[in-house]
Amino acid sequence: MNIKEIKDRYQEKDGGMYGRRNVENSLAMLYHENSKFTTYSARIEGQKIMGFNNEFVNKRAYQPYKCYPNKTRIDLNDYKDSPLKKDLLSVLNQRRSVRQYSPKYKISLSEITTLLYNSYGVNNKQKLNNVGRDAHMGLRNVPSGGGLFPLEAYIVIQNAHIPSGLYHYRSDLNELECLKEGDFRQDLANIIQAEPYVQIKDASMVVLLTGVIERSIIKYGERGYRFMLQESGEVAQTLSVLGEALDLGSCILGGYLDDKVNEFLDIDGVFESINNVIVFGGKNQ
Repeated sequence: MNIKEIKDRYQEKDGGMYGRRNVENSLAMLYHENSKFTTYSARIEGQKIMGFNNEFVNKRAYQPYKCYPNKTRIDLNDYKDSPLKKDLLSVLNQRRSVRQYSPKYKISLSEITTLLYNSYGVNNKQKLNNVGRDAHMGLRNVPSGGGLFPLEAYIVIQNAHIPSGLYHYRSDLNELECLKEGDFRQDLANIIQAEPYVQIKDASMVVLLTGVIERSIIKYGERGYRFMLQESGEVAQTLSVLGEALDLGSCILGGYLDDKVNEFLDIDGVFESINNVIVFGGKNQ
């Protein structure tokens, strides 16, 4: 019996929580292995990326903004320069996930703007040469693979100084588009498995980040999906830190029913799908 056969027999009898059985039929591992770069695949992908850089594609790819025409919009620009009094290191050291919220706390437009504008709002523009006189790339506070920014942000307002309902954040205009008004606390509680551990019904606002997958993979192929998930984490962390700077409680949730959330947002769940859920509210002192 050789070493490999001994290892295989050991793995079959191993009753521990770690080992090969966790990964041998894993779709995550299958994707991870097939999206790795080799010297050859990196060269092929590089040729594809170079072909991406032409006037026709750039003119469209660098305007990654979803919009909802004819919807009522709320302008947030009057509040985008609201100051923060805490220094960065103290905020980072104090940030912790908060699961209980004050049901009476109304989140303000200033707080909403600070969260959205400073996490995923366009705060600078870089001109694109040889594409057109007014063509530009909208830059934000988080890095994005190729500057393609594949995420969209939807916000459910539960207790604020604007009507409760589902909104879409227009990152290029720094505005909220009202998709539907109403109290959706129970709807969210049904499709996001949080309670009783996280009191989502008492939260003031829920941010739902989706990914428009094609924006990224059209340039980076299979690797683009990794980039999109990295970006989703970057935005979620930035939102969490900004929440702490505002003395708000927040918690990132992973136990949501993907297709139910997609249906709630009225997105197809294929080309655009939910990536992240973050709840915000007043800390329950």
